[in-house]
Amino acid sequence: NNNMCVNNSEINPKLSLLMQSFYHVANFGSFSKASRILRQSRSTLTNHIYELESIYSIRLINRTTRSFSLSEEGEQLLDKCRELNYLLQSSNELLSNFSNNDAGGLCIKIPTVLDNKNFHTLLRKFKEKYPEVILKILVDNNVCDLVNEKVDVALHLGELKDSSYICRTITSFDTYVVASKSFWDKYDYPVHPNRLRDLPCVNYRHCKTGSKWSFIENGHVFLVDIGASHICDSDEMLMSFALDGSGITTLLDFTCSDLIAEGRLTPCLTDWTHKVKLQALFLKRENTPPRVRNFLDTLVDLAPLLKP
Repeated sequence: NNNMCVNNSEINPKLSLLMQSFYHVANFGSFSKASRILRQSRSTLTNHIYELESIYSIRLINRTTRSFSLSEEGEQLLDKCRELNYLLQSSNELLSNFSNNDAGGLCIKIPTVLDNKNFHTLLRKFKEKYPEVILKILVDNNVCDLVNEKVDVALHLGELKDSSYICRTITSFDTYVVASKSFWDKYDYPVHPNRLRDLPCVNYRHCKTGSKWSFIENGHVFLVDIGASHICDSDEMLMSFALDGSGITTLLDFTCSDLIAEGRLTPCLTDWTHKVKLQALFLKRENTPPRVRNFLDTLVDLAPLLKP
């Protein structure tokens, strides 16, 4: 049957099966032993060898009912099959090492607000537990493209609409609308969020709702337009502007709870503020590398470190 004869750029899938049968028969020097190893009948292996010989019109194995030997062509083919088997074993060991150990690079993308001592402590504890993992930390507020940026885990604050990634909630943070005492000496506390339009505000440039801030009332989220405001893309600068009396701003609990406790910042509209989720984004769950799973578990286990 010459239908399986192929050119050098195309290999018929069945040829691999025939070569495998030849390798085991020739390597063990016995159809019976190869039959037990491959869990195939002796007649099946005999037919495989006959078919392989027929394809190339050569004799690979000299056999009778009492004797077994390889032809010169069979000896050379066995050498090649041994090289191939070694490559397959090496590939298997390589893939097994990938799936069974924690080593390797781990690229994490975080928003700038998480570049703080609490998150640094979490990373330190992760490195202590998994010293073979090499961390690459990207600090960026833009929504992440995990595939093109080769990011393993991206941390995201707030809801993420229409995401094709797996989202795992790590924790949630309280939000505060705050200003300094010197500011409140000049302005009245707003009695409702819609009064913010009449007050100086300081907005975060990466605010997903633009010049509108979100609040909650009777379980429903609504947006309030704060109008013209100072804009910056640094949480440190937001705090500085709030502290110097420039205006009202919004901050997460772990950035401002100490300042509130010290009386340097005073919150308002506390009946309308709501929690913000911290979510970890990663690719589909199947075959997730151990280092990624371990980091996600560490985030959940040590999430209290991120709280004030």
